[in-house]
Amino acid sequence: MQARPSLPRLSPLLAGCFLLSVFSARCLGYEPVVRNIEGWTVRIEPRLLEQPELSSKALKALANHLQRVTYILPEERVAELQKMPIWVELENSELGSFQYHPNRNWLLKNGHDPAMAKHVHIPKAADLIRRQTWAKHPYCIMHELAHAYHDQVIGFDSAEIRDLYEQAKAGGTYDDVLLFTGRRVKHYGMNNAKEYFAEATEAYLGVNDFYPFVRAELKAHDPHMHSFLEQTWGK
Repeated sequence: MQARPSLPRLSPLLAGCFLLSVFSARCLGYEPVVRNIEGWTVRIEPRLLEQPELSSKALKALANHLQRVTYILPEERVAELQKMPIWVELENSELGSFQYHPNRNWLLKNGHDPAMAKHVHIPKAADLIRRQTWAKHPYCIMHELAHAYHDQVIGFDSAEIRDLYEQAKAGGTYDDVLLFTGRRVKHYGMNNAKEYFAEATEAYLGVNDFYPFVRAELKAHDPHMHSFLEQTWGK
């Protein structure tokens, strides 16, 4: 019987990617281009940079978001947030909205590159320049940075934020609020304590798409969270 020819040995990296593919994980297949934008480390998919007009507009819009963060917050908070990197892709068809990835294991389990852990992620660069994005989420990057800050600085296990969320939920004051379109809906922040903190941060520092829309309304509607955000982000 003819001996079976030996197979070439795979490098650890290739073997890792092969095993990930077996379990439907996703090796990105590219090395991101790293840039500094307004003090943040931004990792960019090379395919995006191959489209000069789109990449220029999208990264300019991202810079606009980050500039506002640097103008609104105290220097100490800005320095902390600038330690939280951002990842921008041309078009990731598997992920839609802007998001923050706190957990490497979640990325692996759901078939995404674990290198994106602890990054704010923009899966579709064009969303940065869509009119709908600016109409609905003018502070969407601040929202995702708030998630990163909650995770990496405050801690997702914060009892104070959890208690504030539970009080707001039990009070029912967010069950029927005005949306930016004029409809009345349940506030998105009532999904969990993480969204409650990030949504309130949008209102406190800028403009949110759910009532309370701005800081004065947040103070009147939810004075306890307003006080917590004063301590967190500064007056």
